[in-house]
Amino acid sequence: MTDAIFKPKTRDIETEVEINAPVEAVWKALTDAEELTRWFPLEAGTNPDGTLRMSWRDEFCWDSRIEIAEPNRHFRIASVERLADQQPAPDAAERSVTVAQPTATDFFLEARGGKTVLRLVHSGFSADAEWDALYDGTRRGWKFQLWSLRHYLENHRETPRETAYVRVFLNKLSRQEAWQRLFSTNMLACDSRIENLRPGGRYALRTADGDYFEGVVQTFNPPQEFSATAENFNNGILQIQLDALFNYRDVNFYLFTYGIPKQEVSAIESRMRGLLHKLED
Repeated sequence: MTDAIFKPKTRDIETEVEINAPVEAVWKALTDAEELTRWFPLEAGTNPDGTLRMSWRDEFCWDSRIEIAEPNRHFRIASVERLADQQPAPDAAERSVTVAQPTATDFFLEARGGKTVLRLVHSGFSADAEWDALYDGTRRGWKFQLWSLRHYLENHRETPRETAYVRVFLNKLSRQEAWQRLFSTNMLACDSRIENLRPGGRYALRTADGDYFEGVVQTFNPPQEFSATAENFNNGILQIQLDALFNYRDVNFYLFTYGIPKQEVSAIESRMRGLLHKLED
């Protein structure tokens, strides 16, 4: 009689999107470092050991090993040891999650009449309850990122992206309280209401500092996420996230733009940083 081999229970994330772009363009967007920064991470490159590194202002880093690269068909990356959050959080004992069961992400591409069907399978998440937050956050994240990929390829292909990014940590407020304050007249909704926002509907937000955003809602999921097009920024993307990962809570503001001068985007980032740092005042 042989001992049974124990295999931990896992769960996967699987989703599919059709993109109005040739399969070669989708493949390049998935595998080229410069292209990756136009829809996914803020920075991308290769580590000395050949692994792929994607990062967000060097705060959150995702290192992956490329396991399969069949051009225009199948791209597979596997996580390397840790998903690391490098920015210290005031109330966080730990700033990273050890991937005891390495996860893998497969991208399957299929050309269909000039368009591309992209299927994503992110596998290997533990079924243990302690992984619930990471699993749910990753699931929501891929939904947004694949929309971002489609938006880039269908509207701004081969155009560099400039991003206004602000991150603040929550020490006092719950996510629900922070969400309510964030979309109040003192913050992002100076002269507008958000109660009736729905995916596919229109929105308009004017901040207390005078910045204005309008477009079509993609996701409205209080108190976690709001995402939409930013039509008045050359059809860019606006995303606001309130996360509760890595043992702390934070607010993330992103304005992804194409064809907008870097100086203008940096000025918006500066104003938003000042505004969001007043969130818990």
